[in-house]
Amino acid sequence: MKKLLIALYCGVACHCALAENLTFHGRLVTPPICTINNNQTIEVPFDEVDIDEINGANFAKEVPYTITCDSSVRFSSMSMTLTLLGTPVDFDNAAVETTVNGLGIQLRQNDSAFTVGSTITIDEQAKPTIKAVPVKKTGVALQEGAFEGWATLQVDYQ
Repeated sequence: MKKLLIALYCGVACHCALAENLTFHGRLVTPPICTINNNQTIEVPFDEVDIDEINGANFAKEVPYTITCDSSVRFSSMSMTLTLLGTPVDFDNAAVETTVNGLGIQLRQNDSAFTVGSTITIDEQAKPTIKAVPVKKTGVALQEGAFEGWATLQVDYQ
């Protein structure tokens, strides 16, 4: 009984102040919706690629993409990111597979490999240059013929 009285006495003796001395305020905003190339497919044609000259540098083509956002408001606390999505080839994680076994299309941003599945932070006003270049698997003899490959660029605010 003495322990209970002491506990009750301590509870009464400790007067806690519950006055509100902290406020929160702010403004909720919706980031703009951004699209790449007006949601149209970006075509990068590779005409007359000499099989014997594919080395990861020859035949590089700039990827002609645009980014358009539905608002002129810049969100200084948010960053814009660009993600490369696709199926990488088994010999180069920055190259997407094509319809020809042993041939990939490597994507490079500002002359650095843009790994499939990776995300880079970008500035909408100074977008990185993205280039596509054919690469082939060492030891594979490519056959003459048409090829296609597919990837997706995704832009987000974070």
